[in-house]
Amino acid sequence: MADMNNLYYEGNRDLQDQFDSRRLADRVNEVIVHDRFTDEDRQLIETRDMFFISTVDAEGRPTVSYKGGAVGFIRIVDDQTFAYPGYDGNGMF
Repeated sequence: MADMNNLYYEGNRDLQDQFDSRRLADRVNEVIVHDRFTDEDRQLIETRDMFFISTVDAEGRPTVSYKGGAVGFIRIVDDQTFAYPGYDGNGMF
């Protein structure tokens, strides 16, 4: 099972080994995965007008939800937390 320090599951690793892409995958993981927002993250996130949030249940079934608003509706609160308003209703903000 993947953890916060690794993007890849055992099945991913099997395919990476089969296609000789494990080194590339490890480099992607090294560059992308971090547990704190950087200044670059803040600049990107706070200038978006939408994003998707996804979760997976205990059986591995995913759900994806669109979140949108005016530029600036997503805020970085601290180096590990972002906030956005919850708009109830018919999907229009």
